[in-house]
Amino acid sequence: MAKLQKFLFDLDFDAPPPEVMPEDEDGIEEFPEEEVEEPPPPPMFSEEELALTRDQAFAAGHQAGVEAAEAATERLLAETMMRISAQLDDIAAVQADANESRLRESVAVAVAVIRKLQPEMGREHALDEIAGVVRECLAHIEKDVRVTIRVNPAHMDSIRHYASQAAETTGFEGRLIYSADARLVPGDCRIEWGDGGAERDVVRLWAEIDATIARALGREAMEAVEPPPAGEPPQEDSPAEEETPFSGDGDGG
Repeated sequence: MAKLQKFLFDLDFDAPPPEVMPEDEDGIEEFPEEEVEEPPPPPMFSEEELALTRDQAFAAGHQAGVEAAEAATERLLAETMMRISAQLDDIAAVQADANESRLRESVAVAVAVIRKLQPEMGREHALDEIAGVVRECLAHIEKDVRVTIRVNPAHMDSIRHYASQAAETTGFEGRLIYSADARLVPGDCRIEWGDGGAERDVVRLWAEIDATIARALGREAMEAVEPPPAGEPPQEDSPAEEETPFSGDGDGG
């Protein structure tokens, strides 16, 4: 039970009440709040300045965009040119191979056609070819030497006439000796004189043609080419010679 205390009338109601200090919560000492400086007021711009700034920013952004687009375009163009260049190299290589292949095929076809025609053409123009060789030889050798003309026996009668004409045309004044040599195939001839000679050998001509093609186009190009015609095998009979001194009016006796 609370203890009662006697009131003594000593309280002055006119005096100001004593200042009561608030107690700290949980014993934490309070410190006065720091004063926070207020930010300065924002700068003030006029409408003209704002418009100018906006235009400058737009122009700068536009220029930057244009430069970026140009750089991208140049880079794309360079990459495209590199790809085109690489593709052109590939196309050129493929075209070169195709051209070489076509050339080889063309040569093979041409040689094959000539070889198909050669036997018949050789029979028809054999004497013309032999006469051409005789005429060329008589035109470039001394005019008074002894010349031996060897041909297949089938050409003996005709070659006398051609040789006499060649002697008259070239001014040859020496001796013409005709030799029927069965070892020579029709169309071939062998011409001999004191310090030289010449011959027409179809087999050797074809060998030289094949060698030329092989050097120019490679050995592979010869695979598609048919071998030259074998021709008639030469006989082993000994040649029979007939000496004819040329008198300027045909065959002499």
